[in-house]
Amino acid sequence: MKNIKMGFISTVIFLSSILFSSHLYAHVMVAQHGTLNVVDNDVFMVLSLPVSAFEGVDDDNDGKLSKTEFTRYRKAIVNLIHKRVVLKENNDKLVLQDMLISPVVSHQSSKSPVSQLIVMGRYSLADPFSQLEYEVDLFGTDPTEQLFEITATRKSDQKKQLIKLTVKDSSISIF
Repeated sequence: MKNIKMGFISTVIFLSSILFSSHLYAHVMVAQHGTLNVVDNDVFMVLSLPVSAFEGVDDDNDGKLSKTEFTRYRKAIVNLIHKRVVLKENNDKLVLQDMLISPVVSHQSSKSPVSQLIVMGRYSLADPFSQLEYEVDLFGTDPTEQLFEITATRKSDQKKQLIKLTVKDSSISIF
């Protein structure tokens, strides 16, 4: 029971520090990388997505997202993430819950337009040892935005898996 409480407290502290410190956004996740952490019956996800993967959100066509554009298109971005970042348990699509989405701001200027978004959320599992399939279909236009590297871990049995997703191979079974 003590380990569960400590894990919960660590998660709350981690998420709070991200929410309340814009300087941490650039350090949360390297571009085109992510994590999936299975803890008990939850899968915690952190993923860095390229802005160029979202059509129709860049009004000035500079290849980046300003604060105004982010605010204006936030709902459309969230809807697209729900459709194209998918975790399935035994072939059933799970709902991404408690989603937080944030622009990755620069150290030099927090007001500069951004090219990456950090997405965090949680999926609930019926069984942490179920067959899982993960799919990300939000690739950017630049060649460097055509690959995702995601580390999946499952705490209960200390399993770890490096996942590489590409435009041609955008889903994988994990564990």
